[in-house]
Amino acid sequence: MLIRLLLLLCFALGISGQGKLQDVDLEKKFQAVLRGEAEQDFKLGLALGAGAAKGFAHIGALRAIEEAGLRVDMIAGSSMGSLVGGGYAAGLSVDELSDVALNSNWVDVITLIDPVIPTRGFIDGQKIIEFLNDLYDNQKIENLQIPFAATTVDILEGKLYILNRGNLANAVRASASVPIVFNPMAQGNKVLVDGGMRDPVPINVVRSLGADYIIAVNVLALNEEEIDMTGFQYLDGDDIENSRSTWRIPRNGQPWYTAGTPNLAEIAHETVILSMALIAANQIQLQQPNMLVDVNTGLTAWNFLEAEIAIERGYEETRTILEQKRNP
Repeated sequence: MLIRLLLLLCFALGISGQGKLQDVDLEKKFQAVLRGEAEQDFKLGLALGAGAAKGFAHIGALRAIEEAGLRVDMIAGSSMGSLVGGGYAAGLSVDELSDVALNSNWVDVITLIDPVIPTRGFIDGQKIIEFLNDLYDNQKIENLQIPFAATTVDILEGKLYILNRGNLANAVRASASVPIVFNPMAQGNKVLVDGGMRDPVPINVVRSLGADYIIAVNVLALNEEEIDMTGFQYLDGDDIENSRSTWRIPRNGQPWYTAGTPNLAEIAHETVILSMALIAANQIQLQQPNMLVDVNTGLTAWNFLEAEIAIERGYEETRTILEQKRNP
């Protein structure tokens, strides 16, 4: 029995050592491609994370990756990451994605909102599906230029599902169905909501597609103070009181999303985003992408009218890390 255990231990150590050597070799290949010293002979996969308006940073990340001369071979996306990643996989250029994000105003946003009596969500979401079908030219996932998968979660059983075939717009709509805010999608008895509830940065999903080298873009990056749980902030119970939102019609030049302080949908969304951010931080530590781009946009999840800031920060952060890889 002792000999068998020793043999198994040696075998395991051998596999582990081999894996580390392969990781080192792959990293050297990646750096050589960035320096223009070698052709890309490995499959590069992107894991684009959830984050609502923060996810516009993925557009900037894609631009930096293109400028570095890297070829994207497969993409997995959660929520907003699926919307941007799905568009890129469908053949939309970075400029086209930027144009959609930057040339939208609050009127454009309002036209995509079809409110309903909130039995499952405040927004029906059918107008969003129509918009996405137009944007993606009604493409099916299996016919995309770049292999793609989106994540979604059956909220009734808490199971993660991968959408890797069928109508792209439907898949993205399911992946971005923020609970309470949007009516969930459905398949049979499954009630499908935002994939970020279970897999906010789908690293293992893109790995399952066959990626050798994985770049993960996390737009829900927490700062050290938010991650540090050793210290506490204190409040006095005498100073707190019941809060009430003040509803008003936005005035000229005032963003629509500031109406209410905050409103019910915003509270629901920010609650989900905070949970996703904590899950993402743990997920990244466990699943270990080859390259991590943590982007802190400084925007709220509802700030869809400040796409330029998110795109620029995604670009700068990705470019900085790629430069560090190029010249370690």
